[in-house]
Amino acid sequence: MKMQISAIASSAWTALRRWYRDLERLVARSSWTHRAVAGGAILGVLAVVGLLVLQTGLARPAAAEGQRPIQPISTLEPDLQAHDFTLSPDALRAISMDEARAFNASLPFSSLPILSARPFIMAPDRPFEYARALDCLTAAVYYEAAAETGAGQAGVAQVVINRMRHPAYPKTICGVVFEGHERTTGCQFSFTCDGAMARVPSTAGWARARGAAAAALNGAVASEVGMATHYHTDWVAPYWAERLVKMRQIGTHIFYRWTGGWGLPAAFTGAHAGAEPEVAKMASLATYAEEIPEPVLETVEFDLTPAKPIGLALPIEIKVPAPVESAEAASAAPAAEVVEATPAPPPVLANPMAPPSVTAPQRRARIAVPR
Repeated sequence: MKMQISAIASSAWTALRRWYRDLERLVARSSWTHRAVAGGAILGVLAVVGLLVLQTGLARPAAAEGQRPIQPISTLEPDLQAHDFTLSPDALRAISMDEARAFNASLPFSSLPILSARPFIMAPDRPFEYARALDCLTAAVYYEAAAETGAGQAGVAQVVINRMRHPAYPKTICGVVFEGHERTTGCQFSFTCDGAMARVPSTAGWARARGAAAAALNGAVASEVGMATHYHTDWVAPYWAERLVKMRQIGTHIFYRWTGGWGLPAAFTGAHAGAEPEVAKMASLATYAEEIPEPVLETVEFDLTPAKPIGLALPIEIKVPAPVESAEAASAAPAAEVVEATPAPPPVLANPMAPPSVTAPQRRARIAVPR
């Protein structure tokens, strides 16, 4: 087949060269108009020959022979559904923990700078919404990173805040944490659908997680993870890891952000919706709004009573000249009397460091506790 195609191409090329020589001699004897028409005819013939070559397969690269066509990710990886835009966290490779660690170590960290997120402060005038948001974020930090360091727990809380601001996720804290919790698989945070919440949290561990959550809701920023919206432990290898920007590892968690513009600060412009949803799975851990007191400002009393007037201790000379009738009387006038002012006692100032006369109200922390 290839020999036949080569013979046909050789014959066509010989005929084309013969026709071109004849046309060239004809054009040399013709006017400029005839030459323009002949040039257009030549271009047309070349275009037709090119199409014939492409159709016969002469332009197909030899390297393409035997190659498999590139398949979409949904075909290669059946665990990744096309409609799951936010990437399913349970789409994991079926490999051992050691193999997963080796695989994760083979993926390089990005050399791009890590841009810090803006602080987020929950509105203080909504105690009910704050209580729900604090409970949900505390649960995420506890069940996802109870054994992590403070920086690791702050990173998990920052991921929740970042998702709440991103257009791909809900606009509430509880909505982000419990997204997909009604499904047995596909929940965004695995603890919400794998039965982990059946474990009663320890008092000390819950209080520690609550502190990280409260800090994130009151302006603390985990700049180490920047605009991260995904993370996983180093003993699992999700299929989506290669599709995101690998940023940093803190403890056992590896943090990622979206690629392109969706991973830059300009995409994180979403505002909190204001009303946190009620989550049935948080019933045993929820904080009653009555347990969250109104913020009480500490007052410090100062004694603002004006001090006694301060007297001048410098000597003052007061000269009172007597009326002079003549030069003789002026020379006989007694010398002026000098009067020294009595030094005043030192000023008495109020001591601002003295304890107030009335006991200031004790300030209470606005934090949630497990019931």
